[in-house]
Amino acid sequence: MLRVMACGMLVVGLSGCFRTSVRTGAPRDGSPVTRTGASLFFGLTMPPVTASECRHGVSRVDVFSPWWGALVTVATVGLVMPLRTEYVCAEMPQSVSAEPQVPASIAPL
Repeated sequence: MLRVMACGMLVVGLSGCFRTSVRTGAPRDGSPVTRTGASLFFGLTMPPVTASECRHGVSRVDVFSPWWGALVTVATVGLVMPLRTEYVCAEMPQSVSAEPQVPASIAPL
């Protein structure tokens, strides 16, 4: 019995939290924006991550499970896993003008 309890504690103690990070290297513009969603049916569906207010892309994106997410996942037998998404918009590049440039190879309509 002691061996089973020790193995259980080892599994719980060494289990990690879900976290995915993407860094683009672009300079940051503003503070981080946080959104909460849920992964359903054992991770088969994920919440959509859209940053429509970021006109020049994103500087970084982090998707992770909050500390209380494990409790919800166990309580729902894995059907719901809360996720938190945090992103920072990127600054407008200095070399790019505000108006999009049309390549010369495209004829006007």
